[in-house]
Amino acid sequence: MKSYKNYLKSGIAASLLCMGIISSCNKAPDEIGMIVPPTQSSLSAIGDTLKLSADDSLFYKVIVRGGMLNVLKDKSKSYTLFSPNNAAVRQFVSGASGGLIPPSGAPEATYVGFINGSLPVASAASIVQYHMLPQAVSASAIPTTFPNLAYPTFLNPSPSASPLLRLDGYVSRRANGAWLNNIPVIAADRMAGNGVIHSIAAVSVPPSTLLWDRINADADLTYLKAAIQRADSGAAPGTSLQYVLGTQAIAPGLNLTVFAPNNAAFRAALYAQAYPIVYGQLYQGAYALAIAGGALPADAAIAATNYANANAPTQTTALTSDPVAFFNNPALYPYLPAVAVKGILVYHVLFGQRAFSPNIPTTATAVPTLLNSVVPTHPGITLSATFTGPVVTAATVKGIANATASNVLINPLPNGSSDQHYVNGVLHKIDQVLLPQ
Repeated sequence: MKSYKNYLKSGIAASLLCMGIISSCNKAPDEIGMIVPPTQSSLSAIGDTLKLSADDSLFYKVIVRGGMLNVLKDKSKSYTLFSPNNAAVRQFVSGASGGLIPPSGAPEATYVGFINGSLPVASAASIVQYHMLPQAVSASAIPTTFPNLAYPTFLNPSPSASPLLRLDGYVSRRANGAWLNNIPVIAADRMAGNGVIHSIAAVSVPPSTLLWDRINADADLTYLKAAIQRADSGAAPGTSLQYVLGTQAIAPGLNLTVFAPNNAAFRAALYAQAYPIVYGQLYQGAYALAIAGGALPADAAIAATNYANANAPTQTTALTSDPVAFFNNPALYPYLPAVAVKGILVYHVLFGQRAFSPNIPTTATAVPTLLNSVVPTHPGITLSATFTGPVVTAATVKGIANATASNVLINPLPNGSSDQHYVNGVLHKIDQVLLPQ
């Protein structure tokens, strides 16, 4: 823990979130030199094209349910539609029904019945709008730069706040495919009279909650929560990590990637840092007691060593077993002050970048973190991913001082551990705490 303190004692964390961070996060969309012109009007509009497509019949029902059909039939406009195929919509219906409807095998009328009778109209409209871009964008025109292109969708998450507000979709392309957020494009560039259709492998449900909502409620992130609260102690209003992670008013303008160490990762890291301290205290106490009892120094040293070896593991485990108690233990403040905790935490955050797992390079690549905002020369973290086709099957993130890379715990399902999408960013659980030095 002393190394963390030395590294960050210059006040990194005290100033880290006071740097105009909120204004800088509202970056304008990247230059869109990739927009293709509208296709020939003799082609059927997107709405009519989907109506005639057997594998788009269920998403067509969602479009109709949401009142978006006339928009997608308007040939005076140009759109990109990411259209989940029927298998994807069946999976969505199964989840939305709480598993009452199977993800496959039920009669088509069962899925249609749920869409028409149980899916709220507003929800259907939001889903369709989140799959729409206001220009026609071919797959080949999507850039390959890390991590992706933030492109405004049709969905306004809060019309009362601003009629111009839009949620972004995050489109990306690599040698092995293209994606909307983390969802693979399975058939690209189906041209229509008012734009282009890309078929995708899942429904991309628009995010509605915040990163802090997940951290605050997840039983496997209690150490991360306690660390954030410790880091924020004494922070000025509007500068805390919790404010950035959990404030709805600024959320739509943020793009954050949080690599979130789970509880096991924190316990291991805290144990490794606390053990020498506990051992030293036990040794000193036992040595002093032995000397006071008349033991020779050599004998006292042996006795103290035996005592510390026997008791340090259990006492260190007890010390680090309760995250709230650990991070609020005044006896530990000299070893791990709030400024050091904040510096470690921001090393787990990419700011201005919402990196989904398919955006992670296949070769180890250094990426700057939020820590680089005040330490520009820091090497950052190193990311690497393994793909099977367009799907990430393994990914790692390595801190500069970690002996080995941490694993991203791959499970992109709702309430899973990777590609967890929120209004203000994306969260990936990892199995080590990343060390900046």
